[in-house]
Amino acid sequence: MADLIKWDPFQDITGFFDELDKLFTHFMKSFSEELYSSQSAGNRMNLQVKEEGRDLIITGDIPNSVKDNIDVVVRQDSVVISGENLLQKENGEQKEYQWSKFTRACSLPVKVNSEKTKIDLTEGKLTIRAPKV
Repeated sequence: MADLIKWDPFQDITGFFDELDKLFTHFMKSFSEELYSSQSAGNRMNLQVKEEGRDLIITGDIPNSVKDNIDVVVRQDSVVISGENLLQKENGEQKEYQWSKFTRACSLPVKVNSEKTKIDLTEGKLTIRAPKV
């Protein structure tokens, strides 16, 4: 008579979770590589916030930005900047376009009057001047 194999009910579940871990590891790796490549392509936006007298000054570079497609929302305690980047490369007769969307939210250290805020975007340089409350 053939030997009987003892069945382990948890073996199938353990195998399932091992496969699920592999799937999520692969997914997160591809996601993080995409995020890194978009940041290294010059689409990152850094914001600097400083107090100057009665105003709060927020500055930042938005490389390769399309000026008509930038939205800036200033609230009492935060600012949200969203828009589109367009990078054009020409190599002889070949043209390459890279387009991406971005959103950046930043908490403000003090409350500001959002109705009297002045926003300027010139040549990829964003300047927000908001009076403190």
